[in-house]
Amino acid sequence: MTEFKDLAYLIDMDGTIYRGSVPIPHAREFIRYLQQNRRKFLLVTNCPGNSTNALVEKVRNMGIHIGCNDIISSGDATAEFLCTSPYKRIYLIGSDALKDKLVKKGINVVTEDADCVVVGYDLSFNYKKMKEAAQFILNGAGFVCTNYDLTIPDGDRVVPHTGSIAASIEAATGVKPVYMGKPEYYLLEAVIKRLNCSRDKCCTVGDRLDTDIYFGIRQNIKSFLVLTGVTTREMLRHSKIQPTRAFENLLDILSYYSLFSIYIRCCIPAPCFSFCLETKTNLLNHYCLPIDFE
Repeated sequence: MTEFKDLAYLIDMDGTIYRGSVPIPHAREFIRYLQQNRRKFLLVTNCPGNSTNALVEKVRNMGIHIGCNDIISSGDATAEFLCTSPYKRIYLIGSDALKDKLVKKGINVVTEDADCVVVGYDLSFNYKKMKEAAQFILNGAGFVCTNYDLTIPDGDRVVPHTGSIAASIEAATGVKPVYMGKPEYYLLEAVIKRLNCSRDKCCTVGDRLDTDIYFGIRQNIKSFLVLTGVTTREMLRHSKIQPTRAFENLLDILSYYSLFSIYIRCCIPAPCFSFCLETKTNLLNHYCLPIDFE
């Protein structure tokens, strides 16, 4: 188990820490453990729609006490990319929070004569925005999208997300965007810079096979899947995308490692454990790498 010592955790938010406005059980205990034991971690979200301050406030209201430096988004990766790109005039489809993030980096956001279209999560997306973006791209502008996600959990529902907006523009232009968020390297690069860690110590933790786990595979880092969001056991069973390890939830990541056992027994009531060792063994042995529970 030495290969998992001192990992830097890249923890997904939507579907892992919360679903919409609903906190996911055991997220608070997991983050508290990392903080108390000085483990490196970042809450990493592909959603660029909210400001960092808003996200901090959201999770603090769920009892998870973090700071702005503990969160990084695909919007941050996008801003870093644009700062070193040849693009000077950006037509943005996205939230005010994403716009503010770009402007603070000195990026020129325009409505005319754009040389690059940037697509983020935009609740006011409409036909006019799609038409203007398509025209810029057909006239030669670059095409950048913050994240792949076609959908996102929202409480007990699944709703369209940034990838669906970008897909409509791609359909109209025949041009594929350059993606910034998971599973692309741009976000990992921003994470490594923020945490000052090596690539081989990074471990992505999340609920989606197509972004969180594929992120790990594509960037050759470890990946832990939790079944608290989009992915079901059935989806995992039939997917070619497989994680390094699979768990029911964040608590089971803690309970898996013997070095965490004292913390769990002292801080978390026994009834909170989500499933028995036999069930866990079956899940992990069938869908992940062989595991020794001794």
